[in-house]
Amino acid sequence: MTVIQEQAIQLIQQLPDDKIQAIITLATDEIHLLQLKKYEKTLKKQNAIHTLDNLISDIPEIYPYDELDKALEEKY
Repeated sequence: MTVIQEQAIQLIQQLPDDKIQAIITLATDEIHLLQLKKYEKTLKKQNAIHTLDNLISDIPEIYPYDELDKALEEKY
């Protein structure tokens, strides 16, 4: 347990139960917010991968593979 967690426990132990319920509600809301942010971040990554997959699948239509290979050989 970290020092800040120990401080929080010591302070919470001094509070009456009705005040502790408010802290529990706040902590629950914060946990849900963190989970939502994590879900949104995962969703953004999935959308980015989907976009890249779509771009890659469009390359042959835009730029045929043999021409792409030739261009890459010339450049590198």
